[in-house]
Amino acid sequence: MGELEKIMREGAALHEAGRYDEALSLYDEAVGRWPTLALLWNNRGNTLLELGFIDQAVKSYQQALQLAPSLHDSRVALSTCLQMQGEVQQALVECAKVLKASPNHAEAHWNYALLLLLQGNYTAGFREYEWRWKKRRFTSPVREFSQPRWSGGDLSAKTILIYAEQGFGDTLQFCRYLPLLVERGAEVLFECHPPLVPLMQSLGAGITVLPFGRDLTDFDYQLPLLSLPYLLGSTLETIPAVVPYLTTPAARLPFWQSVLPGDNVSKRIGLCWSGKRYPDPGRSLPAALLAQLASCTGTLWVSLQVGEPVEKPALPMVDLTMLVQDFADTAALLEQLDLVITIDTAVAHLAGALGKPTWLLVPFAPDWRWGLSGEQCCWYPNMRLFRQSEPGEWDPVVAAVVKALHDSPAAG
Repeated sequence: MGELEKIMREGAALHEAGRYDEALSLYDEAVGRWPTLALLWNNRGNTLLELGFIDQAVKSYQQALQLAPSLHDSRVALSTCLQMQGEVQQALVECAKVLKASPNHAEAHWNYALLLLLQGNYTAGFREYEWRWKKRRFTSPVREFSQPRWSGGDLSAKTILIYAEQGFGDTLQFCRYLPLLVERGAEVLFECHPPLVPLMQSLGAGITVLPFGRDLTDFDYQLPLLSLPYLLGSTLETIPAVVPYLTTPAARLPFWQSVLPGDNVSKRIGLCWSGKRYPDPGRSLPAALLAQLASCTGTLWVSLQVGEPVEKPALPMVDLTMLVQDFADTAALLEQLDLVITIDTAVAHLAGALGKPTWLLVPFAPDWRWGLSGEQCCWYPNMRLFRQSEPGEWDPVVAAVVKALHDSPAAG
């Protein structure tokens, strides 16, 4: 094995292990020695992207493409960086270049889909979104069934299996489409994550909810959940956006009514300030910034931060999340609140689906479902968006939330 090949393998191994600083140091030295090797610049760009050094990653990908214009993965990654910089139109151009040269490049189709959806072009965006199953390392496994995939035809007196995919938030957002299938005459089997099952049972008649892993009864058609907007022809104007479309199981309410203090406060507000770093490292804010909220007197702050331990804000806060067993419990807890303030996590989608007044903190490079601008959300009419105006700058966003709380004591 030659020295260069050894360095390439070592760099890839360090990157895969999450040891990005070490990988970058190795690549920095290597590009100094082999400056005309496009793949080195590409791999260096990948590591810079993981570290969040977006401007430097752009330059590294551009150098790779100058040396090897047909390095399509570099151009797709460049489009990701451009989107994170707010250069959405140029990101679309880069994806289009790849697709012109390589029409079946699944990663380019995926990025193209997300960019179109971000712009609000749902007709083309959801069509492109169907390429997700051919993307490398897609977050959900491809499912194989003997029954055919539904292609939009008549469902009268038919049974269709819809299975959840990707994360909890995606399921909470897109389960709203299932009653539309019932309206078409279908019996719906809905397979989803076990912690969601009790809550999803509120979707209504004609929908049978099953946890993943359960033996499936006979059905005529099958389809992944996030393909429904495409097959049902969703646009910005036709999203089924009536809330609530999920209801907290009544049996869960008495317990949460009894354990949550705060009878002598003017309002109860839930907080969630951190999400999973992957795939979006922007879905967290420094907990210390939330200390600004202490100026809002008469408020009971309630933690909604479920899951892995995170840094807690210097703010008097009730934390009962250790009592949460599933999303029906979280829903019952939300029902006790006047307002939910959250970053882009499943809590946002749950509060939105329940019709709870929700303020969402949106990073500079937003997820496609929040659009590019404005305070209103096409998916949840009960949601108000507070956006970053500069990458990584959460202080002004929290300050805007504090001002809004002072200006609107009712907090809704």
